[in-house]
Amino acid sequence: MQGKITSEEFKKYLDFAYGAYQENYISTPDQTYRQDGKVPYMMHPLWCASMLITDTQVPWEQREIGFKALILHDVLEDTSLELPDWVEPEVRAVVKELTFKNQKQALREYENKTPFIKLLMLYDELSSMYENHVGVFNNAVMKKVKRKLWKEFTIKGIAEVEKEYGNIRIVQVGKAIVENTKW
Repeated sequence: MQGKITSEEFKKYLDFAYGAYQENYISTPDQTYRQDGKVPYMMHPLWCASMLITDTQVPWEQREIGFKALILHDVLEDTSLELPDWVEPEVRAVVKELTFKNQKQALREYENKTPFIKLLMLYDELSSMYENHVGVFNNAVMKKVKRKLWKEFTIKGIAEVEKEYGNIRIVQVGKAIVENTKW
């Protein structure tokens, strides 16, 4: 890691991610847009990464690696692409830690994740909760069950991140999102 994210590097990550999510999305092709087809999928990883990189209460090295990983965090899960060779080994390893076959696997493996990975998972969960994303919920019954489970998982993640990192911005934002989400 070089100690800063250059404008060129920033663009390189964004360009690759945009192409991956908007042109190579295979998990659920109708999810290239969110919010009933109004917002490009790219906004989800960008929200996660932007929230992390701007929180100066998180150590810089974690923000730098985490920003890059969060931009790419759904590439292996939801697209037909692999990570390009230019992605740093540290970032590549984090993306792999954030890649799951489904929500059940994420819940099952959560306890064995490092505090840093749990922090990044919290950004991912809160992004979807923030926008009331329903793409992963197929029908009304599953929607209710999965949303309850998702909310409980997110509450647990907030508590664990707060224990490790203190009352950082994402903890504050997360508590407000959870409190105001009627799931």
